[in-house]
Amino acid sequence: MTTETAVKANSSEAQRLYERGLAAARGGQKRVAAGLLTRSLQLDPHNERAWLWLSGVLEDPRQQAFCLQSVLRINPANQHAQRGLRVLEERKLLEGGAQPSPGLSQPAESLAAEPAPQHHPESWWVSWRRRRRDISRARLLLWLFPLVAVGLAIALNRTIALAVEPAAPTPVVTEAPAAAASAPPATPTIEPILEAEPLSVVEGLTISYLGAVEPMRAGLREATTDYRSVTSQPGGSVGYVAATQRLRATVQAAHDDMGRLRPPSTLQQAHDDYRRGLELEIEGLDAILEFYGGYNVANANRAAQRFQEARAYIDRASASFSARAQQIAQLSSVSPNTAR
Repeated sequence: MTTETAVKANSSEAQRLYERGLAAARGGQKRVAAGLLTRSLQLDPHNERAWLWLSGVLEDPRQQAFCLQSVLRINPANQHAQRGLRVLEERKLLEGGAQPSPGLSQPAESLAAEPAPQHHPESWWVSWRRRRRDISRARLLLWLFPLVAVGLAIALNRTIALAVEPAAPTPVVTEAPAAAASAPPATPTIEPILEAEPLSVVEGLTISYLGAVEPMRAGLREATTDYRSVTSQPGGSVGYVAATQRLRATVQAAHDDMGRLRPPSTLQQAHDDYRRGLELEIEGLDAILEFYGGYNVANANRAAQRFQEARAYIDRASASFSARAQQIAQLSSVSPNTAR
């Protein structure tokens, strides 16, 4: 059971690092992308696309070849990896053979899982002392519960309200060209490919994207208002936990919906920032739920830190959404017959 939990945690962290590395690669930050993708592959060496993206941000051809060979170990039919290796071989850049990048000396094959440690039964007096200690802690919590619960509930209520509540709704142009059909995520190659789309297509994608994002943000504002209404009233931790779980479900749904959208190139960074902000909010809400489970002040501090980090990402994304919406509104107000 412990091994399965660790595997799930590693997979989740690996996916988070992969998404951040992907955003850095698309933003031209190759060194940052290489570091994030390397850390992701250390946790999950079977991520085929992570190996492919890493090959596109490394400078050493031998390290590129190692990444492409790792892709083919996972999927021998991957045409991008096959074509990349052919390009490197034709250019005679593989003298000395492939070389793993720093931190990735292991091949792509799965590593054997370590056997779970065996737990030996404890003696009766150890169990008795543990029960005595637990009883003492429970008595202490009963004395401190009213003061701690009320004080931290008020503080966390204010922190969550500032972190989760999105900015004012972004104006979206109602008259817009039809949105372009959603496309699969781009696949990197050895040589960068410049994407040049007509202005009308970019405007259509932008309007469609902002129109899909705004209902999510409105739902987050409504969920935050409900949460503040519940947690601002005197009550027990049961009501606070239920309100926190409802808010977390809303934030998680918004994060998942954002992941299914295709942002235009002009809003890719804002899209990634907003999703990252939602991820940090989810981590903060999880920390609050852990706090209500044991009233450990460290969880409350961790929640406050996550909300502060989330606020920075969401504010930056909201500013980009607003600025882009105003630009589209100005362009749409110009008539085709206007003198230029």
